[in-house]
Amino acid sequence: MRRYLLVITALLATFSLFAENVAPYTGSRIFWDTTTRRTIFSGGYARLIELQDGRYMAVCESGGIKYAFSTNKGESWGSPEMLVLNSNNTPNCVPDLIQLRDGTIIVAYNPRPNKPYTVDRKFGIRCKRSTDNGRTWSEEIFVNDAQHTFEDGCWEPSMLELPSGELQLYFADEGPYTSSSEQQISLCRSFDGGLTWTKAQKISFRANYRDGMPVPVLLSDSATIVVALEDNGWSGVNDFLPTSVRCPLSTNWNNYWVDSNSPNREKMVDYSFSTMAKGGAPYLRVLPWGETVMSHQSATFNSGNLIMYCYVGDKEARNFKAMSTPFITSGSDKVMWNSLAVVDTGVVVAVGGVNGNIEMIKGYPIRCLHAPFGHPTVDGVIKRNEGYYQPTCTQVRLGTKTGVITFADFAYDADSLYFICRVSDRTQTTEGGSQSDAVRLLVDAEDISDTKPQAGVFSHLFRLDGKIQRWEGNSGSWKRNDESDIRLVINRASTYYIMEVAIPWKNLGQTAPPVNHRMGIGIEVQDRRSNSIVNETIPDVSVNSPYTWMTLRLGELPEGVEPILNEQASPRVTHVTYHSFDGREVSPAWQGPVIVITHYDNGSATSEKLWKRPLY
Repeated sequence: MRRYLLVITALLATFSLFAENVAPYTGSRIFWDTTTRRTIFSGGYARLIELQDGRYMAVCESGGIKYAFSTNKGESWGSPEMLVLNSNNTPNCVPDLIQLRDGTIIVAYNPRPNKPYTVDRKFGIRCKRSTDNGRTWSEEIFVNDAQHTFEDGCWEPSMLELPSGELQLYFADEGPYTSSSEQQISLCRSFDGGLTWTKAQKISFRANYRDGMPVPVLLSDSATIVVALEDNGWSGVNDFLPTSVRCPLSTNWNNYWVDSNSPNREKMVDYSFSTMAKGGAPYLRVLPWGETVMSHQSATFNSGNLIMYCYVGDKEARNFKAMSTPFITSGSDKVMWNSLAVVDTGVVVAVGGVNGNIEMIKGYPIRCLHAPFGHPTVDGVIKRNEGYYQPTCTQVRLGTKTGVITFADFAYDADSLYFICRVSDRTQTTEGGSQSDAVRLLVDAEDISDTKPQAGVFSHLFRLDGKIQRWEGNSGSWKRNDESDIRLVINRASTYYIMEVAIPWKNLGQTAPPVNHRMGIGIEVQDRRSNSIVNETIPDVSVNSPYTWMTLRLGELPEGVEPILNEQASPRVTHVTYHSFDGREVSPAWQGPVIVITHYDNGSATSEKLWKRPLY
């Protein structure tokens, strides 16, 4: 036991020496499928849900409130129908929709009178109901009125049904602040399926600022209500940031609201991981397995033009990371007034106003990439029977940042890790050496998971001219490394190129495929333009920070396949022990940070650090 404690002590000393060694991000990242991008209709702000009968339904503001249906999962859309006509010089705006558990569909919207203002035309919230799957609709139902002027209006309704059947409608409310420019988030309740509504109550307010654009969800544990909103009161930001406020379902906002100092008011995005994109209009949804997804609009990186960004959060709607852009944009393109829907078994649908049209695109949340055991022939040809995870080699999908659509996939055998990618590029260039068109593959086969490159992590640049450049981490920087055993074949056509690669396990510091261990993987596509280089990575992967790389797991070895790459016999495992980071031996069920030490019959031991139990 003394020997094992010495091992632990040495490990703890190593952790202290390399203080930047951190737990890897193992949450989902969303891969947007550009082939699913469709125009729903023309107009402004839009939202979408999947109905209980499998149809998609979308609503938008367009000369009133319109709605449309898709019977084939968004592949095509029926002709828009008018739900609410504008009248009395009062446009109806920013619709939201919900289907209750009893099947009732409700669309809420926001009358916004134009000038000249008159006291008989107030800013307000209204709704309509359908009890026959959207065939017919009720008369307009009153929910709330604010004042009659723009400076004291109410805005942006969003609805949530609770397990009790209570229906809640949240909105941004300037009505109580007629002598200031402040704004709160208000809530109205209905206990009869949207037929009648209570008076508005305050649930969130930051004095001297403007909480706005609320979107509520009930977390997967059904114990907490979380509302995403835009908040322009964070110190030093001088702009809106996506923010959450929350309360227990048991409290349900009764005699309770969140002020500026409440611990229940939080920035949503982890800006130590994701680059800060200032901006508002957040939208929040819950994935079937509990993770949360959030989008918002920002002009931070696009010369003043608003762009939609999307993130993935944990089951508590915190720590949002994996920043991605759903829509390909260029030049003066804008994506305004974004929203999200979660459909099927967890597909995310992004909806945005793109240059006057309402468009949608589907994204696929993936928290772990896979490399099955296979026998690829490294020839630059995609074949369906070589063992890659997807027969079409489309496990990874990139291209919404650069417009260079890239599909990639993985496989392995006892000798090598295999990587294949297909890059759609009509302007291929081999000029510029390392600045030419290229694809970078990052591999952390030992799960070192550092904030900087360290020994045991590798960066491979596969250039379109057929050259390979390879580096290994070296005390926080990259050092050139031998690439002579790596096989690369490039198959070029006028509109695309395919790269297929085999990297021997020995080149990754392994004597055998690491079947039972997490690997870190990153992909970066490098596109040479006339006067610049544009790069796109797996969402929120930083080339120089291995802890941001995505998890890759190898499939099980087939029976009878020998995984050892040398002639020495493999030592036999005798037992496994578990230890907390302070050296205490703990049970295998320990849920905190743990050091797993595997002991072998030759007296050796190997260790693996886990910050959380993996979800596989």
